[in-house]
Amino acid sequence: YTTLFRSIEVGGVRLYEGIDFMSRTPEMSDEELNDMHARAEKAGLYPYGASPEQMHHIERKSSSDDVHNAWQTLWEVVGVNKLLDMAAEITKESII
Repeated sequence: YTTLFRSIEVGGVRLYEGIDFMSRTPEMSDEELNDMHARAEKAGLYPYGASPEQMHHIERKSSSDDVHNAWQTLWEVVGVNKLLDMAAEITKESII
């Protein structure tokens, strides 16, 4: 799993900020979710809405609803999916 912080700022005014916890598994245990919150807190993301009280859960689509679009095809051609896999492994190894 990974944590992603997104922010849109225009002319010094923050229009949007969001924090996404993403997992490759369709179900996350409470322990895994708590671990994500701990990592977000350690990264200094709590002031931006990463605490459990500030977040909401969005159900993951079922794997039978496979989506494959032009962006995914481009990412695969460029190799972004492989870079993300490598980053996930490096991050996992650095935590252990």
